[in-house]
Amino acid sequence: MKEILSWLVFGLTVCVMPQVHAHFVWVMRSGDSVYVRFSESAESTEPELLKNVAAAKVWARIPGGRSKATMQETPLSLAADSLSAKLDSKADVVVASHDYGVVNKGGAAFLLKYLAKQNLSDLPGQWTAVNDPEKLPFEIVPSWKDQSIVLTVTLSGKPVEGLEVSVAGCGLSETLTTDSQGSVLCQPTENGVMSVRAKHVLEQSGELDGRKYDSVRTYSTLTLPISIPSVSPVTHQLPALPQGITSFGAAIARDSIYVYGGQFGEAHHYSESGQSGDFLRIAMNAERPQWEQLEGGPKLTGLALVEYNGKLYRIGGFTAKNSEDQDQSLWSQSDFARFDPSTGHWEQLPAMPSGRSSHDAAVMDGKLYVVGGWNMQGADSTTWHTTALVCDLNNPELKWEELPTPPFQRRAVSLAAFDGRIFVMGGMTEADSTTTEVAVFDPATGTWSAAPTLLGNGMEGFGTSAFAAGDQLVVTTMSGAVQSLSKGATTWTVAGTAAEPRFFHRQLTTSSGDILLVGGASMQTGKTNTVELLRPSGTTR
Repeated sequence: MKEILSWLVFGLTVCVMPQVHAHFVWVMRSGDSVYVRFSESAESTEPELLKNVAAAKVWARIPGGRSKATMQETPLSLAADSLSAKLDSKADVVVASHDYGVVNKGGAAFLLKYLAKQNLSDLPGQWTAVNDPEKLPFEIVPSWKDQSIVLTVTLSGKPVEGLEVSVAGCGLSETLTTDSQGSVLCQPTENGVMSVRAKHVLEQSGELDGRKYDSVRTYSTLTLPISIPSVSPVTHQLPALPQGITSFGAAIARDSIYVYGGQFGEAHHYSESGQSGDFLRIAMNAERPQWEQLEGGPKLTGLALVEYNGKLYRIGGFTAKNSEDQDQSLWSQSDFARFDPSTGHWEQLPAMPSGRSSHDAAVMDGKLYVVGGWNMQGADSTTWHTTALVCDLNNPELKWEELPTPPFQRRAVSLAAFDGRIFVMGGMTEADSTTTEVAVFDPATGTWSAAPTLLGNGMEGFGTSAFAAGDQLVVTTMSGAVQSLSKGATTWTVAGTAAEPRFFHRQLTTSSGDILLVGGASMQTGKTNTVELLRPSGTTR
């Protein structure tokens, strides 16, 4: 059977909309509901026409964690001025489908079908394709590349070269043609909601309900809220680490990056041979920066490393006492040590009250705060920490003191000092579930409170890294999202997307305000040794 495909893709927004007098099915999320619209764009509403598409079907994609995601059908409800469905709080994509029927127009008779999609996450790293040939065979997949949006149109999951793509709105008005990857690149200059529409014509005759048709026309739409990134990856001269590592300590002191320990061995199985006790340094301002080996120490994973007054402080972590072919025997350490770059040596300091790993640490006003983690003492003894600690680094007689009891027990958290408080991001709970909740400790009042939760779902709060950058608190998460929180803000915003998504990495802020991402791993590619540099918009070096 001979098929003739013709394609037409339009980008529309509420701010600039061409004079197109036609109607299409769109899906648009609002709160905990999704609304189906039959109109020219995703944001325009013509409620009097909703009865024409009341028979549409809607599915929500529910992520499956380590298992396959499921498409869950959601019943629609038609009211006087809306056609809507309640959303599962875990949904990350919503899809609509409606077979309109046979239409006669301009002397042609065709079978008309509508498809629609919206990625619900604010995080571009979670804008994954549905790839469901039954529910959404014709799909538009968006992604960010630096400051540009990439739109890829696929049929049954396969991109097609040479498609004409017209984009209007959000500061854009241009017609582009897809490349060999089926993609076009455009750079929006204004925030807004982009309404993208694609048309597919299949020259295939048939009959439906006694009415004959000569072709099948399918329109697929994408509702895409646009928020222009405020940080983006830039090139740099820093070489990669000698090997890929996760769960290590890192800090910046006097324009040099320091990296200690970590896990380079097999994922999900720790052993003595897969742990590192190496201590590395690289001078960022060197003409030809290279990693150099410094005086190391015990092999540690899940530790913290912070800087204060030009010196490095190493806190906790665990040591594997088993070989690679033995059952795991992991032991959290109470280790506390200080490295002085002027002497090149470590100095042992008063140990923490008990072993602690999978925690994090931050310094504020000369005080070192340690929150989260657990105490593993071999295969048969693991205790989640209910305490948080503080140590005054300006006191000649260093000693550990307990903070007021945190209202949570978590590990795999990240800590940052920001706006006069200590922020504790995400982590895994004692119930073995991940969380995007953020807790805040205020030293002035000695109280804990809740801050806005991180954006995204699933495991976005697991293995994050955080640091204050200027007047923003910045967190980098598993999907590659760069999230920022302003002082007094009630929600996080998407500041950008890392070129290489990673978790259990380290995020650092340079003296010039750049953001560095070091090491870590991703679910797709495993451990990485790369260093990535992100720069706020409007700054140059």
